[in-house]
Amino acid sequence: MYLCRDCGRQFQGGLRMDNVSLWNDYLAANRTISDLSILYKCSERTIRRRLSLVVDSFTATYPKSAVIIIDTTYFSKTFGVMLFQDASSGKILYRKFVKNETNKDYLDGLRYIAKRGTTIKAVVCDGHMGLLQAISFCPVQMCQFHQFQIVRRLLTTILR
Repeated sequence: MYLCRDCGRQFQGGLRMDNVSLWNDYLAANRTISDLSILYKCSERTIRRRLSLVVDSFTATYPKSAVIIIDTTYFSKTFGVMLFQDASSGKILYRKFVKNETNKDYLDGLRYIAKRGTTIKAVVCDGHMGLLQAISFCPVQMCQFHQFQIVRRLLTTILR
């Protein structure tokens, strides 16, 4: 075991970094790539490479039937991840990195899940324009959070 006296980094013939713990720190702890590079004492390029290895090794198990929750989370103006989650188990069935969300991407994700043998009982989605009408092969419901946000936006908060 060696110790660098300048930066405090310990090593033994190479850096031993667990990709799964790195992925969990990235997702669960909401740390940025620059934060992770400081934490793990390596370059941002190494962090990106390790995260891409975890994403490539992602394999989902598909249930026989499921209620699917779909939404997109943006990390910047032009980069987001579209997630398709099983409502009962909470497992991610499909994910796609997108620049912007389109109804075609949502429908492609639902078709991908259906091709894997899952019967889609219903879909819960945000109020993306035209998405409720685009999904016609199963019941669709707008998420209660987004319903509340629309009502809150349309009603006044100043009572007289």
